[in-house]
Amino acid sequence: MAAALEGIGAAVETGRPGEMFFSVGGLRGLYGGDVAGVVAVAEGVVGAARAPVGATPEGRWVPALIGVAPTRTAARAAAERGLPPVTPSRLAGFLGSLPTAVLLDRLGEPRRAAEELATALERLGIETLGALRRLTLDQAADRFGPLGLRALRIARGEEEPLRPRVPREDLAEEIELPEGIAGGQLDRALELLVDRLLAAPARKGRTLLAVRLGARLCGGTSWSVDQGLGRPSAAAGVLRRLLVPRLEALPGPAEALVLRALAFGPPAADQLVMEVGGAEPRRRRLGAAVREVRAAQGPDALLRVLPVDSASRVPERRDLLTPFPEL
Repeated sequence: MAAALEGIGAAVETGRPGEMFFSVGGLRGLYGGDVAGVVAVAEGVVGAARAPVGATPEGRWVPALIGVAPTRTAARAAAERGLPPVTPSRLAGFLGSLPTAVLLDRLGEPRRAAEELATALERLGIETLGALRRLTLDQAADRFGPLGLRALRIARGEEEPLRPRVPREDLAEEIELPEGIAGGQLDRALELLVDRLLAAPARKGRTLLAVRLGARLCGGTSWSVDQGLGRPSAAAGVLRRLLVPRLEALPGPAEALVLRALAFGPPAADQLVMEVGGAEPRRRRLGAAVREVRAAQGPDALLRVLPVDSASRVPERRDLLTPFPEL
C-alpha cells in the first residue's frame, strides 16, 4: 500500500504496523485542487493494492481507512471514526474531545511506559486530551517527566513533521517458460532474464549488490532464493555463474522465472576491473557505447541472438533475441 501511495506522488511515513501517514498539501494541485480529490485517488490505489493481501486466513477483509487532519493523532482518530477532514480551525476542539487512550499509539516505545502514563492520567481524572491540555509545561514535566511533555504537545496539536521513508525501487524482470523446459534450456532462460534485468532503463547504470531469483511453479505455488554478489557488479557472467547453480534447488516444474534487484551499488563506470592484455579500456568504451545507443534509441535498440533449443521443430524456440550486455 505504501508503494501504491508513492506511485501517486505521496511521501509516505511508515512507523507502526498497520498505519501510514502522508501530506496532502503537494498533491492537491495534481488531483482536482482539493483534499477530496487526493483522498479519492488514494482510496483507489490503496484498494487495488489491498486486494491481493487484505483478507485474513479466516477470510475476513481488514478495512483500509483514510482520515485527514493536521496531525497524526487527529488523522488516525478521524479515520477510525469515519469523520470528514478535520480543518486547522477545528483541530483544537477535535483533539480536546479525544480520550487520553489515543496516546498509547503515539508515545512510542516502550509501550509499558505509555500505559503507565495513561493509567496515571485516568486516576487524576484527566480522561480527555482537552483536560490534559489544561496542564502547564512545568506541571506536566514535574509530574510525568519527558513522556508527559510529549503527551501534552500531542494534545496541543504540536507534533513533529512527517519523516517519509525512502521509496523502495522495484527493478524486476519476468519470463514465461514453455511447458516442460528443464536442464540447459532453463539455463538459457535464466541467461535471457539476466540480460533483460541489466538492460532495464530503471537500473540507471548502477551495479547490483544482491538479487532474488524466484519462480512460479506449475502447482500454483512459488519459490525464491536470495543471492548476494559479494561485491558490486553489473556483469552478466557474474550473475549467471552465481544463479545457475540455484536452479538445481527448484522444487518442481516452473511456469515462469523472476529476477529482482534487492540492493544497488555504485554506477558501473566506477568499478575497477583488472584484466591482462589491456581489455579493460575497450570494455569500458564498448559499455559506454551500448548505454549511449540505448539512451537515444530505447532499451531494445541493441539485441543479440541467444540459442535456446537448437533441436526444436518450432523456429521461435530455437533462438531468442536478448538485450546486448553492457560488458
